[in-house]
Amino acid sequence: MEFLTLGKVIKLLRERNINIKKNLGQNFLIDRNARDKILSYADIGPEDTVVEVGSGLGSLTDILADRAKEVYAFEVDAELCALLRERFASMGGFHLIEGDFLAIGESWWENLPSKVKFISNTPYYVSSQIAFNLIKFRRKIKFALLTVQKEVGEKITGAPGHKNYGPVSVLYHIYTDSKICYSLKKEVFFPKPEVNSVVLRVEPLEMPKIHIKEEKLFLDFLHDIFMCRRKKLANVVDKIFGIDKGLFKKAAEGKNISPDMRAEALNPQEIYEVFKIVKLLAGKEAGR
Repeated sequence: MEFLTLGKVIKLLRERNINIKKNLGQNFLIDRNARDKILSYADIGPEDTVVEVGSGLGSLTDILADRAKEVYAFEVDAELCALLRERFASMGGFHLIEGDFLAIGESWWENLPSKVKFISNTPYYVSSQIAFNLIKFRRKIKFALLTVQKEVGEKITGAPGHKNYGPVSVLYHIYTDSKICYSLKKEVFFPKPEVNSVVLRVEPLEMPKIHIKEEKLFLDFLHDIFMCRRKKLANVVDKIFGIDKGLFKKAAEGKNISPDMRAEALNPQEIYEVFKIVKLLAGKEAGR
């Protein structure tokens, strides 16, 4: 199947009277070498099941559908869905899902026959939400290959002290082995995005680095403490959780954590220790 270069994309959009929708984050991949480089990190074979989010005009889809056993392609734009149906109608393993990937529930994932390879040139306005969604359903994913804006890639792979270190950094450290594989210039997309992009490979771990029973509670805790990322821990737990500073200071120092540290400087293990302290002390406060 022919690759849609810039000239072919413009011609196709004009012929079908399709307007590019900025509100859906539509930036189409138009560079064949960039396409091939991205997919070189995927190693798609005839036994693979692939989930693709944001299929667009099908710049990745044609290779995925040709190589994989099954491809479940998500696209929210009705006009692009009509085009995708025409382009890939003859491919028996291609399944188009017209709708929002973020709206699918656990039952859809559980009905998949095996673990999937997740591939996405992510719509940038929802790339962070997609990243959190993958953590939620990580047990059904062999690996994910994500094209995201550089800032999001740095958030996912961020280390303590980095300006982009935050909740998603902590979660991806605990549950995955993730790395930035490749950088993409703005010029490989049409229209050109305002930011540079990176290709990120994410492999969920069989055993997380930290075993967390109450994942939802821990996620809420992460969001809470990083809202005050530059404030001292003792002040944060007092303000947000109503925990006495003296009690927290004693418990934190018992774990070799300074109560004067800030959330942005804590490594994931230290953050989890603070979570356990807050949970314990909050329970005691409630029992008074």
